[in-house]
Amino acid sequence: MPSSPLHTRQSRRSPLRKAAIALLAAGALLVPAVPVSASTTDKPAAIAQPTPDSPVSGKLVPALRGDAARAAAGSKLSEQVLKRGEALKDSPKAGGDRKTGADLQTSATPLPPWSGSLHTVWGAFPTVVSDGAQATHTVNPGISIPSGNPDVVYAPTLVPSGKTCIEVTTFYWQGGNGVGAWDWCAASPGFAAVAWINSSFLSTYTTTYQGLPAYEVLDVQTNATTNSWTAYLWNYTTSTWDALFTSADTSKLVDPHGGWDMFEVYTEYNSATGEGYYCTETYGTQFHAANIKIKVSGTWSTLTTSNSSVTPPGSVSSSDFGCYGLSFTLQTANSHWQVSH
Repeated sequence: MPSSPLHTRQSRRSPLRKAAIALLAAGALLVPAVPVSASTTDKPAAIAQPTPDSPVSGKLVPALRGDAARAAAGSKLSEQVLKRGEALKDSPKAGGDRKTGADLQTSATPLPPWSGSLHTVWGAFPTVVSDGAQATHTVNPGISIPSGNPDVVYAPTLVPSGKTCIEVTTFYWQGGNGVGAWDWCAASPGFAAVAWINSSFLSTYTTTYQGLPAYEVLDVQTNATTNSWTAYLWNYTTSTWDALFTSADTSKLVDPHGGWDMFEVYTEYNSATGEGYYCTETYGTQFHAANIKIKVSGTWSTLTTSNSSVTPPGSVSSSDFGCYGLSFTLQTANSHWQVSH
């Protein structure tokens, strides 16, 4: 998209809207609003960050699974994730001609006032093939996408590498806010587990990170022969990893591209505001992916400029995302990205 600014926002979220609680598709559970003020620490407050070798509980994260998960996520989300995943696989060489966030950002160039759909991403893209990833992902339970709003925000969404069976994504849409496991190794890829971001999820799987609730995710290969992968969430009440989903497929072993941890938006033009519909609902929020690590040849390493790529924040405009007022920051290159609105 051109760098010229979008129309000035005609309306902002009211204080009541900013404190609104997400209406979840499963049971309309109420979630307390969470303040978004910045913290002075770069680590979860008073709680040690878990490691990949921290204890595994043997228990499952409470979530919808199978057909129930697919139904909860809906066909629209499934179509979007599948289409994007296939696009990123078109050029699978790690560090070579694999598509990056910059490629997707420039793949759609609507002119303001733009029309139709816009899909764009920004984040960290490992340039090496890994056997796992771990990261701290913030959540925004106060985001409430109303019925009829066509937009979806996936932020953050994590894939360790092309070998993985599982993508773990935080999603916000009119059907609710959730953390989902997408099964890339299924005969028909789709959402295999969906945990709603409700009060139980927040009290069990999140802690405070820079003033926001955040969960710790571990997505790792657990059997190299069968290429079995398990995605875990850290349970702060038991100090153990709980499994979100497990899947395996040896055919994925030949897929050599790197992965991603990124901010992703599917948006439609709102003629009333001159920007994407999601902008009104996400005003005043922050999205973080921090402490990003990958496992290569048995060793865990933090993402850096030597093993990953990030489009420089100064090269990314809020207009690229069809939303006035977005800002993009690398707090630590390349292991901590932040998108603020």
